Amino acid sequence: MPDPIAPSRAPGTGTTTVLVADADAGRRASLSAIVRRFDPAAAIIEASTGAELIEAVVAHRPPLGFVGLQLDGLSGPEAVALARKRGGTISCLVLVAARVFPQWQELAQSLNAYEVLKTPLDPEHIENLLRANARRQQPTSVLLASSSEAGRGMIGRVLTRSGFNLVVDETDSGRHALKLLRMGAYALAFIDANLAGLDGLELACQVQPLKLPTQLTLMTSGDPEPIAHAARFFGVSFVLKMPFYARDIDLALHHALALRRPYLLNALTAAPAPTALLRVADFVPARRTA
Repeated sequence: MPDPIAPSRAPGTGTTTVLVADADAGRRASLSAIVRRFDPAAAIIEASTGAELIEAVVAHRPPLGFVGLQLDGLSGPEAVALARKRGGTISCLVLVAARVFPQWQELAQSLNAYEVLKTPLDPEHIENLLRANARRQQPTSVLLASSSEAGRGMIGRVLTRSGFNLVVDETDSGRHALKLLRMGAYALAFIDANLAGLDGLELACQVQPLKLPTQLTLMTSGDPEPIAHAARFFGVSFVLKMPFYARDIDLALHHALALRRPYLLNALTAAPAPTALLRVADFVPARRTA
């Protein structure tokens, strides 16, 4: 098993590549020092201007980047967007801002950012981000069981774009899903409640005595509450109502891997934001009135 907090490595280099871009030299130094404490071998690329950021992203495609909103010449978000147009990518983008403005959630989403940090910097929070990013890069086995080919394709696309390094096994049969769960060490399984051959609740019932480490998420296009009520007795973690949001998958993945949820994800899923994910442990059935 890989070290759960080992830093991700840039292919072919043996070192982690981290971009630190900010107009403030002191902030760059602070971020770089925290990264080096976490991984002394990290290759840190610093940038103070938008042009330098674009050049670094296009040339190195850093797996992790801390990008301040204020850069010389261009703003951080503008420079990231231009770098992407030129083929550059930052797998895990963390925006850094002196203050949170009303449009920060929309901006972060448009750039597919993983997190937004507010200054003054919190070293513990940043180290948690570094650990989470390292874990996201490690291969993680996921089972996707749905009788609908279109449904598997839709969920599979969301999983691919999640930022996690997921190895996904698919099946359209409940009995085959049970066999795979018995044989494989899956971190997470997405199971259609109406799965052919053996429906989701029956499958969860048969899996429960095995005491597997797999976090089970049942998927339904109907009312999720009756399923959540029954699922409480079968070790199911979540019920996911289709159609769903990509952020709901992110929540399930962070929970399954015991990762601290980024503040950005918390904000995107906080009330009154709509969510299709129902955590079974939090489900309390409504009392019937006489």
